[in-house]
Amino acid sequence: MGRTCSLPVLNMLTDGLVVLRNVPVEDYSSVRVELLRLPEFPSGTFLQRVAQFVNRVEMYVFQEQTFNIMPDNTLQDVSLFKAKALRQVLFGTNIQLKIFTVFDCSLDRIPTTLSNAQELKELVMESCIVKGFSFDAFASNSKLLALDLSRNQITQIFPSTLTERSSLAIETLNLASNQLENVDMTAFAPLTALRMLSLEYNNLLRLAAERTVTWPLLEVIDLHANQLQTLDLQWLVAPNLQRLWLDENRFQSIPPRLRRFPRLQMLGMGMNNFSGIDLAPLNGLPNLTTVDFSYNSNARFIRTSRPVQLPSISYMTAERCALQRFNTTGIDMPVIGYIGLGWNNFSTIPPLRKALPSLETYSLEGNPLSCATIKNQLDPILAGFLILGPPQSERSCRFGSYK
Repeated sequence: MGRTCSLPVLNMLTDGLVVLRNVPVEDYSSVRVELLRLPEFPSGTFLQRVAQFVNRVEMYVFQEQTFNIMPDNTLQDVSLFKAKALRQVLFGTNIQLKIFTVFDCSLDRIPTTLSNAQELKELVMESCIVKGFSFDAFASNSKLLALDLSRNQITQIFPSTLTERSSLAIETLNLASNQLENVDMTAFAPLTALRMLSLEYNNLLRLAAERTVTWPLLEVIDLHANQLQTLDLQWLVAPNLQRLWLDENRFQSIPPRLRRFPRLQMLGMGMNNFSGIDLAPLNGLPNLTTVDFSYNSNARFIRTSRPVQLPSISYMTAERCALQRFNTTGIDMPVIGYIGLGWNNFSTIPPLRKALPSLETYSLEGNPLSCATIKNQLDPILAGFLILGPPQSERSCRFGSYK
């Protein structure tokens, strides 16, 4: 990329076009204007003129109520970073726009003229005041791959009339930081190309569907920071699901039927309401490699209520809980390499390396272990198998390792 040509003032009432024409394109890839003077609103005709020189426009402050991209405009990327007054966006026909981004605006709905933006690949409307929408609004945007409606006020997603024949191309959907509570996922059925879904930081109490929803390419579901107590994904067919984030909810146990997702690799269950951690629901997940239960402040034990085989899991953490016991009976983790149990309530050191021979390192840093207990484990400590924190004096060693 070339350098940025910075202009303190660009006056389109006088010599603005001449100045733009004289910017040497071989030396500069972009033009930054601190103060733009215009004879008309800073969209419409101005965008038509400036499109002769650039394919991307960013406006850091936009103070008008309407933003107009006129027909046949050739700009490919338009961003508005602070557009508090903006209430309407008009997309003209036959435009070449591929990316449209607006932050901090007063748009309360998806623009009705969005269907004119036939080349659009990415749409971001973040920190606006959209309260509801239907995926029908994107039916004509056959090239739209990424949709970001995060930090709005969305409480409802209306049912879609789209059929599988008219399914959408959207691969990435970000609805984080809205006000969703009860979501019928049937409305998402047209998103057959979806790869990533983010519903984090909503108020989700229930996630269900009236009929089966199939996402053959889906890799990631992020539901962390909601109010979910239960989650039954029997309505979802997602054979490629690899990462499921359920941290910071109100779960008391691992959700059932996860074996429907045999390619699942990573599961986040931290900051929930576990009183104990039962690993049994993880059985039947041959590709699971990483699981995190940290910050379940009331969890007192790890065990399994029935035999569980986890042939690929290599990393498990359950730090800053209230763990006192780790019962390995019935737990088969043949390639586990690390277990993090720091800052719990262990008063004895569980014999994890005896039960799990592949275990390379496990941490009990910050647990209330006595000096005598630590002295009996000097060999694994010195060998690096057991981590108890930085060396301390014998007098203070009950909260750390003894040297």
